[in-house]
Amino acid sequence: MKTKFNIPKTFFGFLTASVFFWLLINLSKEYNTTLVYSVEYVKLPQQKTLIETPINQLSLKLKSSGYNLLVASITHKPIKLDLTKVSKKTRTNYYFLSKDLTSEVQKQLKSSIELTKIVEDTIPLKIGTLSSKKIPLKPNLNITFQLGYDLSKPVTITPDSVLISGDETYVKETKFLTLENITLENLSKSTNISSPIIFPENTQLKSSHSTAEISIDVDKFTEGEIEVPVFVKNAPKGINVFPKKVKIIYKVGLQNFNEVTPDLFKVECDYLQSKNKEVNYLTPQIKDLPDMVTLVRIVPNKIDFLIYE
Repeated sequence: MKTKFNIPKTFFGFLTASVFFWLLINLSKEYNTTLVYSVEYVKLPQQKTLIETPINQLSLKLKSSGYNLLVASITHKPIKLDLTKVSKKTRTNYYFLSKDLTSEVQKQLKSSIELTKIVEDTIPLKIGTLSSKKIPLKPNLNITFQLGYDLSKPVTITPDSVLISGDETYVKETKFLTLENITLENLSKSTNISSPIIFPENTQLKSSHSTAEISIDVDKFTEGEIEVPVFVKNAPKGINVFPKKVKIIYKVGLQNFNEVTPDLFKVECDYLQSKNKEVNYLTPQIKDLPDMVTLVRIVPNKIDFLIYE
């Protein structure tokens, strides 16, 4: 047979009251403790910038009643440090001495809480001169195409450049920014991709954009050929070349096949180059060609010549 215990309700009342008074007595006592406060840096002078992210927390040794310390640990606001009062060490190195911050930090605490010490002796910062400039973006693509397919025109990026700002040293050293690496395999159709811009680490550079759109135009390719006249640079009087036209063999996307015409190409030979090399032929070189064609070769790759006196 189980024994049933009946606990009077008054017992729980006395227990609750006892705990309450115990907490009240202990929370009214004075304690020393350490609380960690977040830091907010304010009043950065114009044309100045933080080069590196400074420490974002301060450990404060405090003295007050248990109740005040408990409330402070739950509801405290960030400690604001005035950057117009920072001390300079070198061109970009600055610092706050904790002993100089005591009164300023104390003002930001509740009047019932006494600041006895800032644990960190020094708060180092790097502050530089603000500068800006426009720089190009470069894609970072690894593309393989399905057999018979290729780029129908160069890859385009929108925007193709961005305005960056930050410390003048880092801005001056930054010549371009790359986009995140993208790998595309067995590609057979055009595609657009949004890619994040990669920023150098620990430079605190800001940019007018964080991403860019990459347009990749793909087409099925076929081979074509076209005859183009040969021009001779630095030609002496009486020179005659054979043949006067060369055949250009190229690859082009099907959608642009009918757009390829001889006037889009320019083939040139330099007589002085052949003379200096002491050879009896000219070497044709393509000086102009349309963006829509690839894998260009010239037939023949040597041009004979005669000079009539």
